[in-house]
Amino acid sequence: MSPIGRGGVGAVYRVRHVNLGSEHALKVLLIDAATRRARLMREGRLQANLRHPNLVPVTDLVAQDGLVALIMDLVRGPSIELLRSQHLTVAEIDSLATGVLSGAAVMHQHGTVHRDLKPANVLVEAVDGRVNALITDLGIAKLLLDDTSGDEPITRSGLMLGTPGYMAPEQYRSARRVDVRADVFSLGALLFRLAGGIAPFPARSWAEAYERAVKGNRPRLSALRPDVPPRWERAIDAALSPDPAARPADATELRTMWLEESDPSKIARFAKLRWPAERQRLIPKPSWEMAMVSTLELPSPEVGPPPARPGPHRQAPGR
Repeated sequence: MSPIGRGGVGAVYRVRHVNLGSEHALKVLLIDAATRRARLMREGRLQANLRHPNLVPVTDLVAQDGLVALIMDLVRGPSIELLRSQHLTVAEIDSLATGVLSGAAVMHQHGTVHRDLKPANVLVEAVDGRVNALITDLGIAKLLLDDTSGDEPITRSGLMLGTPGYMAPEQYRSARRVDVRADVFSLGALLFRLAGGIAPFPARSWAEAYERAVKGNRPRLSALRPDVPPRWERAIDAALSPDPAARPADATELRTMWLEESDPSKIARFAKLRWPAERQRLIPKPSWEMAMVSTLELPSPEVGPPPARPGPHRQAPGR
């Protein structure tokens, strides 16, 4: 057993099956905290029921001696956060983006909101000479169809789940009272980072990240990467609307826009979107007095410093 990532509440190890000899990733909760334990247990249930080539599958869940562990497929590659987008071709970016959107679409079709879609939570592997993206870390997700389950609550009053710079404006107010359109915003930010090489809303604080997200203060994607198709910028612009009602309805619709397979009338609807003159009034400003807990496994380079968390189950190439 060898460590892959470690943080304040958990660790990820590379392990080998005793009988089969196959390698897996083992995610262990290091402290017996009730809310975190419930969150990890829910992550296992969610991922075990979500099977797709663009989702990291969970193969087993173990609860023993006050600890909970998830056994997952080992992804032998970096996260999108570690990729240098300027070295990727348009075709490679398109392949990764389409994979992310396809995986997210399956989650949304099953009533699941991820709540922390970001470059660090998308791992990349090479399959038959092509790159493939896999979404991981569903630990803060909840099933919209099972919102009143008897499980121990995974969200406590006053806590915020998500990553500044990739969170939708409404998510700064409440992680529980959001729907799949919050994921759509995060996907827009993730796709911007993947295609443009930088985060759309770099900030030095949570408050600054919120203000940038509401006001849409970001460079044009075409200015960062002139060779990207215009349809990508249209899709990202629609996803990053501060108004949830103005975004694509879910990841399936955003994927359709990205690939430009939509009904022409729908494309026209989003093409006419304009940022409101007073964007900051769309969403009430949250109280920054509340306790905010980021689910970042590793400190984000765009916003710092968040509380430490364990790293995603990735293995660096060649290790």
